[in-house]
Amino acid sequence: MKTIEITIDPRGKSRVETKGFTGPSCREASRPYEEALGATIAERVTPALHQADEPGPRIKQSS
Repeated sequence: MKTIEITIDPRGKSRVETKGFTGPSCREASRPYEEALGATIAERVTPALHQADEPGPRIKQSS
């Protein structure tokens, strides 16, 4: 399951964390939230960023 977790601490520091994404799709999914929250101070990537994106649904046509 793909999720985006946003945590804001009492001082206003925020963190956006993606879970269940592979490849660069995590960055695409989290970008609107990161832009809304302000400037990015640091980024920590996981090995999932370097994995191939999961293929989308396949469409099978019958002849």
